[in-house]
Amino acid sequence: MRRGRLVATGAMLAFCLFALWQSLLLPLTDRLGPGPGFFPFWLSLVGSLFAIALLVSIGREAPDPAEDDVRILPHGPGGQRWLAIVALMALATAAMDVVGFRIAMLVFNAVLVAALGERRWWVIALFAACGSFGVYYVFTTWLDVLLPTGRLGL
Repeated sequence: MRRGRLVATGAMLAFCLFALWQSLLLPLTDRLGPGPGFFPFWLSLVGSLFAIALLVSIGREAPDPAEDDVRILPHGPGGQRWLAIVALMALATAAMDVVGFRIAMLVFNAVLVAALGERRWWVIALFAACGSFGVYYVFTTWLDVLLPTGRLGL
């Protein structure tokens, strides 16, 4: 497990450092106060510091020789579910420009809930509808955030 924690924390540190670098490309302040790079800068800086502290903490642990053959990634049915979810997220992301947010998320949520073991059709339909059309309504109406409508205009 120590190796898995090192890999995950190292990946998080790399992500935070990348976000820190990207946030420095944006202005930290503007004439009204904090600029577009202000919050990403501070969040990535704090995340980087936490990741470094966690790496130091993991590095101080005594290695356990019994954990040398432990797998980092899931395997068996859990690994198949994990791989299916990652592939499904990639497909949904690619489909958003074509079919729009609502349809892509409707299919994504329905398949995701079914892949996680839910078999009642009404639960799947309710979750998929709320997770696609409900989220779209909240973001576009209340939060005034534009989400992709796709070529079909949905």
